[in-house]
Amino acid sequence: MDPLEYSFGTGADAPVAWTSPADLDLGPSGGVDAVRLDFDGDGLLDDAMWDSDGDGVADRSVLDYDAEDESRYFTDPSGGGTWNAEIPREPPVIAAVHTWRPDPVVGTAGTIDAGAEAGQGGLGFQTYRGFDEENTR
Repeated sequence: MDPLEYSFGTGADAPVAWTSPADLDLGPSGGVDAVRLDFDGDGLLDDAMWDSDGDGVADRSVLDYDAEDESRYFTDPSGGGTWNAEIPREPPVIAAVHTWRPDPVVGTAGTIDAGAEAGQGGLGFQTYRGFDEENTR
């Protein structure tokens, strides 16, 4: 595990640099890319310095990373170690949108045909289900 570099400062003086082994996975790579710490002073190790681009230097501070919808992300654009520029969270990406038939087609004498053509089955393949009164007992 490679060490992760990060810094903290007041903005008035040069920031103090730190190096710690990464111990948390926050990015999509599946490997550890962040250092857990208590950045906001609440006594919990639920904040992190995150190397989001994999260069070995933290470029994001994350408050309450384990709070899912309430976690907050910051950058340090001045390089002063203040981590004071909040980044809005991006909404999750939805891979595909599928169109469903609005109503099943009613067949003959107690049979309901809920078949769907290719591309409408929700998974992109043809789906067919037939129900009749004899098989529902």
